[in-house]
Amino acid sequence: LVAGVGPGDVLFFHFSGHGAQKEDPHGYEEDGMNETILPMDFERAGQITDDQIGDFIVKGLPEGVSLTAVMDCCHSGTGLDLPYKWTGRGWHEETNPYFSLGDVQMFSGCEDDDTSSDASTAYGAAGGAMTTAFADVLRAHPCPSYFELLDLMHRNLRHRGFSQRPQLSSTQRFDFDRPFLLDDILPNSNPQVGRVVRRKFPPQPRAMRGPLADMLGIGLAVAGGMVLGDMMGGLLGGGLFGGGDDWGL
Repeated sequence: LVAGVGPGDVLFFHFSGHGAQKEDPHGYEEDGMNETILPMDFERAGQITDDQIGDFIVKGLPEGVSLTAVMDCCHSGTGLDLPYKWTGRGWHEETNPYFSLGDVQMFSGCEDDDTSSDASTAYGAAGGAMTTAFADVLRAHPCPSYFELLDLMHRNLRHRGFSQRPQLSSTQRFDFDRPFLLDDILPNSNPQVGRVVRRKFPPQPRAMRGPLADMLGIGLAVAGGMVLGDMMGGLLGGGLFGGGDDWGL
């Protein structure tokens, strides 16, 4: 995904599946736990942590590259460990942030201590509830602001009976009336690059029950999702780039 990228490149990463947590060996996370995703071979190959995903697709991006990530899995609130999280009233900077040069935003299915639900699309296909809401909103409103996009996703999920609240995190602070366009690339505004360590946190694992917990064998909270791909195809083809139709709200 990121090999050979340069200024002006636009990237998109999507995961809808199983999510979990494991202890953060460095103590950087505010709950002491790394967020993880579970590939199909996780019982043999292990979980993939947010630290590893960030190393692969975020930290090495040069300035002028945009990455939009959608992570629809349990405990995904800080699933890329981006330094800024939107709170509804402004940007919250993580206690031990890692600052990087690229323009990266991540929409996550829920908070770190919450779970993401499965759902069905209008065509009967299985998929994550947040991904379905994301796709439904952008089909109806191809160029919302970030504020409008999150608000409409929350409304969509509540209307369908889901309590989870999607989260937004970013490598860069920006005004929330910014339009959601995949090729709208912000320059780096971080005064430094790399990790700032202010405080270490002990792990706070959350117990759970069920078949997946038995497979993990570590008593951490995990819940399911369905791998989803084709839902996003039509969205990336039109309306989300600056050169496309700007229909707004």
